[in-house]
Amino acid sequence: MNLMLRFLVLAFPIAFIGMFYVLLSTEDTYPGADYKVFEIPEFSLPALDNSSYIDNSSLKGDFIINVWASWCITCRVEHPYLSKLSREGIKIIGLNYKDERNDAANWINKFGDPYDLIIHDVKGSLALDMGVTGAPETFLVKNGFVVAHYQGEVNQLIWNKVFQPIIDSKKINLK
Repeated sequence: MNLMLRFLVLAFPIAFIGMFYVLLSTEDTYPGADYKVFEIPEFSLPALDNSSYIDNSSLKGDFIINVWASWCITCRVEHPYLSKLSREGIKIIGLNYKDERNDAANWINKFGDPYDLIIHDVKGSLALDMGVTGAPETFLVKNGFVVAHYQGEVNQLIWNKVFQPIIDSKKINLK
């Protein structure tokens, strides 16, 4: 009986760890990533510079939508990587989320503008319709349909693990 008890005390934790290892190592998605396909909701919102209104007809082709705000610390961390993508010719639409226009404009002036255009969503209505829970979040869009969504900071690892496989498999042209 004593030998059996010793065996169980040793075997149970090993089996428990083994079960979690198998579950975690066979996962083919990345934490924070969502691959549900949905159409960009109908919207009409002002550009950050207030020069025009942007709606669905303004968004053509393939691109990423990056949800950001001047009050978002992680957005500041993510910003240099978005600037790198922009310099590489990746089309990025900014969705300024629940932010004051002046604060957002000052932030862009200070840190640079990697966006092809910036939608000012002061009330968060478009973001809410897209399922945004906070900033930053990034959506990969192909012909008006979101094909991947990532909650959190986009960096080289996330780009390679979440977005690049979808870009390659769906032949998405972001340039």
